[in-house]
Amino acid sequence: MSDFNAELHARPSIYFTGPAFVEHIALMPSALVALHGSRYLPEGDDSGDPRTQVEHHTEFVTITRVTQLSADTDTWPRSSLLEDDIPALVDMDAPALISRVGILVLGPAPAELGLTLSKFGFRDTAASSIGGGAAQVCSDFRVQDDKTSRILLFNKDLNAYRLGRMVRRIYEIETYRAMALLSLPEARRLAPLLGDYDKKLVQLTNRNQTTPATEHKKLLDEISSLSAQIISAAAETRNRFGATAAYAKIVEERIGELRESHVPGFQRFGVFVARRFRPAVRTCEATALRLEQLSHATMHLIDLLQTRIQVEIEYQNATQIQAMADRAATQVKIQRAVEGFSIIAISYYLLSLFKVVLETVDHAGYHVSPLVMLVSIPLVIGAVAVAILRVKHALSTE
Repeated sequence: MSDFNAELHARPSIYFTGPAFVEHIALMPSALVALHGSRYLPEGDDSGDPRTQVEHHTEFVTITRVTQLSADTDTWPRSSLLEDDIPALVDMDAPALISRVGILVLGPAPAELGLTLSKFGFRDTAASSIGGGAAQVCSDFRVQDDKTSRILLFNKDLNAYRLGRMVRRIYEIETYRAMALLSLPEARRLAPLLGDYDKKLVQLTNRNQTTPATEHKKLLDEISSLSAQIISAAAETRNRFGATAAYAKIVEERIGELRESHVPGFQRFGVFVARRFRPAVRTCEATALRLEQLSHATMHLIDLLQTRIQVEIEYQNATQIQAMADRAATQVKIQRAVEGFSIIAISYYLLSLFKVVLETVDHAGYHVSPLVMLVSIPLVIGAVAVAILRVKHALSTE
């Protein structure tokens, strides 16, 4: 229960008042260390010493440093987070940089906003009034030579707590946007492969309709090979595409939490992000959906081919069974004919023996009427028939 409650406080903001310079770096380590939540490095005071926060997320690590400024400035501050210092802060070797954001927090926005933005080198800037008009955020979303995306925040009425939370929303938009787009290269890599998979699937589907039974095994092997390639591609990218969907949802939530309103003469900050971010996310979603549909289609084609093979096997089995039934019926007819011949043959031999007996008795001087011979013929035949039928019945019963 304590772990669940601790999760509510796992991502605290650094509360501060302006003017200040906030640096936020997101890193993808080669192997995550066993550390979760947030931790603060030794804090400074408001005299200019920076305060640093390190957070370990599921896939990445972030470093946030807030440096208080003595007064508003017309020049962009120099970074205090040097690349050589970063591995020691996150306690890992050679982490990959995902995003780097610098947020300069100044006083209320000047009347000539465009002139101030030009002083800082901003071009084609997007700007919004946020927090119900309590501040203004501006950025041109260009990555500088030091790999930093610069953002200006003009604070009008935000206190230390609201300012810390607002800054956190802004740099989280950039961080989660970068994390969401990690799957875009995968989507671009898969695009030509998916086209090839589609063509192969169409060809195999057409062949399934015309392939003779003798070539079913070869066709089944080809479909199984295609299915294995698609399933492998889906397995390799499933987690990355799933993470993109989750990160994209967070970006949209953070943009909504800004409570933007229009600044005359500028495109809104959130609109600028969404218009360029959503198409990339939809490309990833479409690629994931296409992989899933191809996987289902190949499995369905395999099921159809296996059903066809099974039907043909059942037809062959039925033909063989019918042939066996015909042979059995013929054997029964032959057996009945043999049984008939057996009755006649046995009766003939018995009557021949009976005739010899009668002739012997006649030679001995005892006269027997020929009618006895006539009467014995049906009796002998009937007795033989009854005997053979009883033997047959006894064998069938056993």
